[in-house]
Amino acid sequence: MVNRRVAAGALKKFRADVVCVDSGKAALDLLQIPHNFDACFMDIQMPEMDGFEATRRIQQMERKPNGDINGGLEGVARKGEWHVPVLAMTADVIHATYDECVKCGMDGYVSKPFEEENLYQAVAKFFKSKPDS
Repeated sequence: MVNRRVAAGALKKFRADVVCVDSGKAALDLLQIPHNFDACFMDIQMPEMDGFEATRRIQQMERKPNGDINGGLEGVARKGEWHVPVLAMTADVIHATYDECVKCGMDGYVSKPFEEENLYQAVAKFFKSKPDS
């Protein structure tokens, strides 16, 4: 819970609207298509469903609307593709964990404990925003 609060506070400095949940299942429920999220920081170790499995299921959900230009969801496909970047957030920094993040389809990786700059660098390639002074 502490890491969620710290991450949420840091992301809000970059003008992000942040929604936090406490399980992979809750994250999966929020990311049902169509949704209005631009990115997801996914903890690896969560109750009910870990971050690896939640990310795999997100990938499966995204395949359905990507089958055609709009996937039957008029106006929500982005450039003919539905994809929310999923960035791992974990204290486990061993290479095997990073490999598993890539294997399950995660788009980035932030190790805990993290600095605000780490979060910014992780999302900078997806968004162009500067922190509030």
